[in-house]
Amino acid sequence: MTITQRQVVLASLVVSIIGAAVIAILLSLSQRWTFGVIVSVLSLCYTALLVAYRRGWRYTPYLLTIIVSVATASIPPLVDTEGLVGVPVTMIFPVGLTAAISSPLWVVASAILALTIYAIRVFTAELTLNYFEVITYVMTASIMFVARAALDTTARQANEARQRAETAQTQAEEQARALEVANTEQQAQIEEQRRLLDLVATLETPAITLADGILFAPIVGHLDSRRSTALTARILEEVHRKRAHHVIIDISGVPTVDTVVAQTLIGTASALKLLGCRVTLSGISADVALTLTLQNIQLSDIETVRSPQEAMRMTRLNGAANG
Repeated sequence: MTITQRQVVLASLVVSIIGAAVIAILLSLSQRWTFGVIVSVLSLCYTALLVAYRRGWRYTPYLLTIIVSVATASIPPLVDTEGLVGVPVTMIFPVGLTAAISSPLWVVASAILALTIYAIRVFTAELTLNYFEVITYVMTASIMFVARAALDTTARQANEARQRAETAQTQAEEQARALEVANTEQQAQIEEQRRLLDLVATLETPAITLADGILFAPIVGHLDSRRSTALTARILEEVHRKRAHHVIIDISGVPTVDTVVAQTLIGTASALKLLGCRVTLSGISADVALTLTLQNIQLSDIETVRSPQEAMRMTRLNGAANG
């Protein structure tokens, strides 16, 4: 069960009101009217403090401490059989009350106030205090002071630990949000890189529609294994997607044609023929033709022309002849 400091103050006020009311009734029943009226007034004071505290008046605990200390110290002193005046047990009440509702310094202040008022009344009446009971009272007040100080220290440490935990949680949440933002940015960068790579792949191996069912695939630059694979895959994809029946592959932009390039072209042509597509190779220069001859590379299965325009003319002528 968790009890807050506000609940402690409210409970102390309620106990003080009830206690004062009961004492006033008992005093009235014993016909001690003067003390009964005084205690009744105290009960009303406690009630007013309760209302004020519920409305947010933060000085209520301190004023309650002062009133209870003065009222308790005002009890008539009792003389024992040896002619000494002891410290009433009731004087412990304001110290204990202050330890519950206020700070350690107010515990000391309450004990000093009550003991000072009581001692003045005793000395004014020319009586003698029982110093053993005074020492016991001071010891009791000191213990309550230490207990309240320890309680405040524990509460302060708990509050600091809670604040550190909240700070750590806030930092963890901020780090999580930062990681989420960084992850989002990284994903965006990856998507952008993927888009750029797709764009580069498209530019590296374009497939342009020249006419209905005719694709033109110009190859520019050096062909390595990666580009060769991308070239074959893209041309096959475009042929399938656009339902092309004729592909013109132009290699005029390829600086050198070696065995790797030749095998790529042969493999691409074979794959396209499996799709029922006609393949024409254009752009073979004299140097490329000489290289292919010296390397004994045969392109006999691939139709060759000097330029894409020638391939288109041949396609139109074939179409006219067939028509």
